[in-house]
Order: sequence, then C-alpha cells, then structure tokens
Amino acid sequence: MKNIILLLMLSSSLYSQKTTINKILIPYREKNLWGFSDTLGNIKVKPIYKDVKSFFIDEETNFTARYVVKTNKKYFVIDQNSKVLLPELNNYDSIYINKLYYDRFSIYRNGKTGIFLKNKELIPCIYDKLSIATNESYYVKNGKLEGLINSSGKIIIPLKYKNVHPSWEDNDKNNSEYVWVAEGEFHEKKFYDKKINPEKYDGEIYEKTLAQEPGSKDYESYLEKKRIELKKIYDEVDIDAYNSVAYVTKNNKKGLVMLYKMEEIIRPIYDELVNYGWDKSESVYKVKLNNKYGLVKPRNVIVLNCEFDEIEADRVLVKDGKKGFIVFNTIYPYIKPKYLTIKSIEGVQVNENWQFGLFEVTTPNGKGFVGENGVEFFKD
Repeated sequence: MKNIILLLMLSSSLYSQKTTINKILIPYREKNLWGFSDTLGNIKVKPIYKDVKSFFIDEETNFTARYVVKTNKKYFVIDQNSKVLLPELNNYDSIYINKLYYDRFSIYRNGKTGIFLKNKELIPCIYDKLSIATNESYYVKNGKLEGLINSSGKIIIPLKYKNVHPSWEDNDKNNSEYVWVAEGEFHEKKFYDKKINPEKYDGEIYEKTLAQEPGSKDYESYLEKKRIELKKIYDEVDIDAYNSVAYVTKNNKKGLVMLYKMEEIIRPIYDELVNYGWDKSESVYKVKLNNKYGLVKPRNVIVLNCEFDEIEADRVLVKDGKKGFIVFNTIYPYIKPKYLTIKSIEGVQVNENWQFGLFEVTTPNGKGFVGENGVEFFKD
C-alpha cells in the first residue's frame, strides 16, 4: 500500500516518493460537497461537486485519473486536471469506468448499455450486454443474439448469431484483414475488418504443478513422534503439517508450538487461536481472551491487543458497534473502529512495490474515504 510521508518505504528515494505522491488526487468530502486532496488530506481542488461516484488512478501512465462526478442532476467524467471527458449534458442513467480501458466509458440508459469514447457516443445505449473484444472491437448482445461493432462504431457482424469469435485458423491469422467467425443455428459465416493492432501469440505458458504432499512413511513417522512428545506436555495436540506447527491446548487454553525446534512460540493462554494470514513474511494469529479478540505473531508479539468484539475475515475490526481496519505490510498503525461501515477498495499503485490502501467508510453524515495512513479524506 503506499503513500505520503511514508518515505522510507521499500528502498525508493525520499525525493521520488514525495514528488510521485503529490500527483495523486483522492476524492475529498467537505460536508456535502466533494473536491480532491493529496494523500495527506491537503485540498488541491476546492469541493464543488455533489458526489464522486467512482474513480480510477493509473500508476503506469503517470497517475492518469478518471472520476465520475456530479454537480447538478447528472454524472459526468473528469480527469485529474478537471478536464471534462464525458460532458455533464448527457442523458445517461449511469456511467462506469473500465479499469483496463479507462478511456472507454460504459454508459447506461433505460436498462441498456453502450460506449462513450473520445468525446462521442461510439455505441448507443440499445444493447442488453456489451463486452470488449480483440482488435479494439465490441461484442454486443440482445437476448440470445450476438453481433460485433468495430472501433469506429461500425456494425461488422449484424445482431443475429448465436456466437461470435475471432477465427482460429492459421491462414486467417496471417490474413491482411482481421477475420471473425459468426456461428448461426445451422451454419457459420466469416466477416472481415481492418486490423487495428496485429495480434501477438508470444505469451508464456506456465505449467501447473501440484504441491507436493509430505505423504512418505518417514514423514508420517516424524509427525507421530512429535505428537507423542507434545502429548506429554499438553492436553490436546493438533498438528498443521503444512506450516510445521502444532496447535496445543493446556487447561483449556490454546497455544502454538514450532515442530522443528519443539519450541512454544505462542503461550497457551488464549480461549481461541487460529491462523489469520501473513504480515511482513510472518504468520499472524487471531486470538480470543476474555471474550475479546486480538492478533499475535510468533514469539508472543502482540499485533493488536485483545480489545475487539470481533476481527472479521476481511480484516475489519469491530468494537462497540463501530468498525475499523487492520492493514498488513504497512508502516502505519491500524485504522481505529469509529465508522458505521468500512470496506477496502482498490488502492492507488504508486510503484511496483507500493500500493497506497484506500477504504470507503460511512459516518452519520455520509460517505468518505480513509487512507491506510489514517488520513480522513472528508470533513463533517
């Protein structure tokens, strides 16, 4: 995850991280209006919008951004410089940003969908379904019938076939035109269009390998020996062969033992103890003590004190009816439980090693965003 002053993170220079961060604009709510701020919460675009419905920030293109915003009754699209990419004067019910093709906006009206591209409606909202095809084309569908529209908005295959796909024949791949196949009820037909980008077939293929299971007699004998030794000390022993640990119970309290060294790495003092994931290359365990939950690491390192009513599977922390979040692999402390709801959304990729985590929260006054650094991008 990523951000701000967090400077010394993954061996990127302090200067480069600071300049990079300043380019990232996060939606910021001030009472009932929305603007944009940097990752430290410093407002860069004055709040003038009534809503920011969705947004996308792309690290690979120098933090190019797309925001679906609203000032009056209609949503429209702007970039990080407030340039309008899809005008406010439109008749769409909804607009969606495709994160793989962020300049092709999916548009919706009266339950039908189309495409808006390069300042114009490329495909009108008259189709039940629309998906992106190769050669910068689009599959369109009404009911069970399918057709194809090219990058210019021209209908290449009429909407009367069961299935449409590129030709897989070698001769057709070498054709100067792009070859499509449309399959009907009793026959199929080929259609041709100008090639936009020659297809490349040089992708690497990776062999799927099955994890080796320690099923040998020697290994089973080794585990049984460990079990017998541990049973001399603990009331119950449950071996996790994959992680080479044993969950142990003594006087109805749970702990953890490393099998290799036969070392007690979490004292048996907890009512419950389960694996909760990984943080900075170390296992994390969810524990329960006196009806409250916390997180610990081996060697009895406390990640979170046992003070929470629940720690949910998606890392949401619950306390006194409010919700927070525990972020792994970050330099920041946890987000304290003080929100009505909280959920992780797609963060901003700052570089290949660092993603700045973002969370959508709700308060009694509305929706807002919180960064993994704890900065609230709203002011009630």
